[in-house]
Amino acid sequence: MMFPPKEVIGIDIGNYAVKVVCFIEEKKSLKLKDWGYIPLAIKPDTPPEEKKAIISQEIKTYLKKKGLQTRYAVASISGNAVIVRYVKLPKLSKKELALTINVEAEPFIPFDIKDVNLTYYILNDTSDDGEPKMDTVLVAAKREAVQDKIDIISGAGLDPLIIDVDSFALETLYGLVTPKGDNSSVLLLNIGQKVTNLSIVSQGVTRVVRDIFIAGSTFDKAIGKALKCDPAAADAAKKNRAVLVSDEDKEAAIEAFDREGLAVSKAASGVLRDLYTEVSRSIDFYLSQGVDHSISRIIISGGMANLGNITRFLSAEFKVPVEVANPLAFLAEQPKNMPKDVLPALAVAAGLALRKLKDWEE
Repeated sequence: MMFPPKEVIGIDIGNYAVKVVCFIEEKKSLKLKDWGYIPLAIKPDTPPEEKKAIISQEIKTYLKKKGLQTRYAVASISGNAVIVRYVKLPKLSKKELALTINVEAEPFIPFDIKDVNLTYYILNDTSDDGEPKMDTVLVAAKREAVQDKIDIISGAGLDPLIIDVDSFALETLYGLVTPKGDNSSVLLLNIGQKVTNLSIVSQGVTRVVRDIFIAGSTFDKAIGKALKCDPAAADAAKKNRAVLVSDEDKEAAIEAFDREGLAVSKAASGVLRDLYTEVSRSIDFYLSQGVDHSISRIIISGGMANLGNITRFLSAEFKVPVEVANPLAFLAEQPKNMPKDVLPALAVAAGLALRKLKDWEE
């Protein structure tokens, strides 16, 4: 577009809820125009087209209720629908790479190249055995998954400007909330309902991207099995209980005959250890690349960031500081009506809105 819009809505369409964030720029300063957290109550056996229509209507109803006139939206995908690969490609001009990218990328993409939308970003020039190369990020997204998000956004009466990747939206957000000159390596974990987005960001650039299928629903299943209850009751227990980390906490629960608290803690701890194992593999892969910086801290976001004592548990396992993300920390004026438990769930939506604002300003 010749005059791209300055205001867009970042829409994170999850399995549990839709998260919406919109910023406005005033005097070269960003302010939160509005936000939304829209729970989804869609039955598992709902047909795909009907599910998309329901989500579209929920977004449309929210926008009307809030009186938001913004026309443009940015959404994202993750999970099995997208593959991110960091590869070395032959040194080519931009024009040459644009013409040959499908051929160059095909060996690295486990999907049929005809079934994906493919894009790339050149990180820097390098060499391999004396041959000039380019460190390149390849992103392949299944066309069907991209079209689903476009259909939902369009069905809500919005124009979809771009379909991004959850992990890159988190990178954008992290870039704004991190002090300039910070060259440390940070692990970002966005723990949603169905998938956990993992990113390792070093010196402002994402170096490892991975989606792990241990997330909120995994906790629900483990807690439901321990308490012998349905998913709704397991979800409630997950929100109201905490992981017992210290011996003192465990002894207090035993003395109080708090069987439910002990059972929830044991179930949640088992899932967190599985998550720790998977994340550790990604850290080992990152360190195997001969990097200069180990992981200095972990920032968690997503709905599961609200699990009681999750930062204490993960900090004890990883032996580094763990904190819950505040995706609006960069704003000069913090919103007064923001529930504390909703805040970490807005990370991807905030990153989506910021991504486009940043790109246009450049």
